[in-house]
Amino acid sequence: MDELIAKFSFDHCSRSGAKFDFEKGKWFNHKYLQEISDDQLAQLFKPVLEANGVDVNAFSDDYLARVVSLVKGRINFVSDLWGQSKFFFVEPAEYEEKSVRKRWNEDMPRIMGELIEVLEGLDDFSSAAAEPVVLAWIESKGYHLGNVMNAFRLTVVGECKGPHMFDITELLGCAETVRRIRLGIERLPK
Repeated sequence: MDELIAKFSFDHCSRSGAKFDFEKGKWFNHKYLQEISDDQLAQLFKPVLEANGVDVNAFSDDYLARVVSLVKGRINFVSDLWGQSKFFFVEPAEYEEKSVRKRWNEDMPRIMGELIEVLEGLDDFSSAAAEPVVLAWIESKGYHLGNVMNAFRLTVVGECKGPHMFDITELLGCAETVRRIRLGIERLPK
């Protein structure tokens, strides 16, 4: 601080009013958040989770760090983490209307029921193991990949955006993933 004071001079200050570029500030903050470790960011995220009614003690620090690692590229502020990751902590209470209209049709309840059987039959629910099995099943059935995967995402996440689907399901686990698909089948229009 003493060095800053010694080097400061009004001669180097502009006479016009200072301007702050808020967008540039967001960019700097985004870059800063990308540089800190997932563990540090997870600790900063805990108060945001608590403010949104999540019992942080119900989730391990490792789980929180893994969630953060999947979504931190999409945030400018720590508070943005909630909007990008809330589905890791709470099931969808509603489903994005536009995605429902576009991605859910009369065949989807049946197809999602078949998907449940595929998922429950997996010995390894990791992203690397589950993805090729599910994609092969979709291809073998002649289903449209985009339609099935987006309906799958819709039931689990509540909207058709977010990190890689199989990274999401790996973190949620088989039981929670299947439970959410069943809820989606029940709640979404037939």
